[in-house]
Amino acid sequence: MRLGSFQMRILLWTWALLLAVLGVIFFYSTSIVEEELIADTEIRSRSEIESIKWLIRDHQSFADEREFSEWVDAFGYSLGSRITYIVDGRVIADSDVLFGDLGNLDDHSSRPEVMAALQSGWGANVRHSDTLSKDMLYVASKMEASSGVPEGVIRLAVSFSKVGERLSLLRRNFLWIFVITFGVALVISIVMSHNMGREILAFSGLARAIGEGDYSKRLRRVPGGEFKPLAESVNAMAQSIERNMQLVSDQKGQLQAIFQGMHEGVLTLDSEGRIESFNPALDKMFNMPESSVGRTPIEVSRRFEIQDLVDSILADADNGSSSVQIDLSDSRTVEVKAEAYRDQNGVRKIILVFHDITEMKQSEKGLKDFVANASHQLRTPLTSIKGYTETLIDMPPANPEDSKGFLQTVLKNADHMDKVISSMLALAKSEQMGKRLERVPVSGREHLSRAVNDLTPWAAEKDVVIETRTPEGEMMVMGETDGLLHVFHNLLNNAVKYSPMGGRITVFAEDDGESIVFCVEDQGPGISRELSTKVFERFYRVDENTIDGSGSAGLGLAICRRIVKNFGGEIWHDGYGEDVRGARFCFRLDKPA
Repeated sequence: MRLGSFQMRILLWTWALLLAVLGVIFFYSTSIVEEELIADTEIRSRSEIESIKWLIRDHQSFADEREFSEWVDAFGYSLGSRITYIVDGRVIADSDVLFGDLGNLDDHSSRPEVMAALQSGWGANVRHSDTLSKDMLYVASKMEASSGVPEGVIRLAVSFSKVGERLSLLRRNFLWIFVITFGVALVISIVMSHNMGREILAFSGLARAIGEGDYSKRLRRVPGGEFKPLAESVNAMAQSIERNMQLVSDQKGQLQAIFQGMHEGVLTLDSEGRIESFNPALDKMFNMPESSVGRTPIEVSRRFEIQDLVDSILADADNGSSSVQIDLSDSRTVEVKAEAYRDQNGVRKIILVFHDITEMKQSEKGLKDFVANASHQLRTPLTSIKGYTETLIDMPPANPEDSKGFLQTVLKNADHMDKVISSMLALAKSEQMGKRLERVPVSGREHLSRAVNDLTPWAAEKDVVIETRTPEGEMMVMGETDGLLHVFHNLLNNAVKYSPMGGRITVFAEDDGESIVFCVEDQGPGISRELSTKVFERFYRVDENTIDGSGSAGLGLAICRRIVKNFGGEIWHDGYGEDVRGARFCFRLDKPA
């Protein structure tokens, strides 16, 4: 057994700990016993002093100090203890000193036990007696005058050698117990350490086999009950590693499937910037040739932006990521993000991810156009309002009719601005609602009838007739009440607005089995075929600089398109207005399943 071995270190630490524990127990036990022996002796001494005091009080009056001293000598001899009586520091009786020699004794008023007895009634002290030349336990008690004996302190001295003998015997016994216990522990620890070393070797052999890939090896014989949980854990570990290797293989297949099925294009490059692999999504973006592996990105994509991005990552070891946006020939915009990583060997490689951000770019363009159109729609009426208002303030017309005309112009432009803002809010609400709208079956006939009834009074003012041709039944469609009613209102409102005096509006519906198509046809000026799709854009108007009396904001058809799209349907213009007067707008909604 080598000195620096794990087994020897365990033995040395065990022995050191055992020595420390036994040493603490030895000294602590002997100290407690010593304190208990002293306390027990003191208690017995107090009891004896109480008996002596009682005998003195019960004794007939002593004639003088000599008689009292002789009585004390006799009683101390029979008791086997030294009895001393002290008055004002002077010893008037001592069972171990002849009466004639009492005058040679020192003044006892400064003795610790005597001082304590005078102050509190009792006192005790252990010290060396010069008179008797040995250690003594002194217990003193104050006593009142009685039987001719003046008030003083009675003291009992017990030889401390008796206590010391008992302590010495106890220490010897404890020492033998200490030596025997330590010897037995040494033998047991050596045997146990040897067995443990053999068991550890068995575990290390199993661990070495597992490390070399032999997962079939097991601990067939558990080396000791204490190691049973560990042996079971090691056996379970071997099984777990085998399962994990299978899991890694399965996960590799899953990652490969994810890699192949991603919508984003992925391109991996080696440390020299040459292609290692790519997924089908990237192949669709750039039509990657079969010989792409091993070539540079610019060779297969013909895009210098991608190559510059890769070169910047390769040239700068601190540059871990970067990105660039490129426009493809099919009007798509792609963001290419490069990330550097290190493989299991620490080799620095690059992965490129291609995100198609065409829709995001289109949304940004739409937002810019929306802001530009909104500002244009509000700037023109606002300028008019400001001009007419300043005219009324600076140069008010003398004729009230002229002032009324100015104010009507201001009101017309204010109504236009109000309608623009209201329409913008309605469009924003419909776009937001589309994200969480729950479609329910609603009656197309009921909502169409409500819209026709609402617009009939205005149509009558222009002598316009509204006719409806619909199939029988409720014409149930999937949608939402407020939105469907808004679409009918807007289409009928436009038809009435652009219809000539005495014109006719035809509303009809057709059921094709899976959906219902609603159409509103008027006899107005119509819309040319090339504008059939533009009329659904926000703020689009045929004459964008005109503000008519109705305060049109150019958002009505855009709102209708959003609502119908939220319902899962479609809306379109049939293209009337070129050779045939009038316009026809139609939309289709699904029927309940």
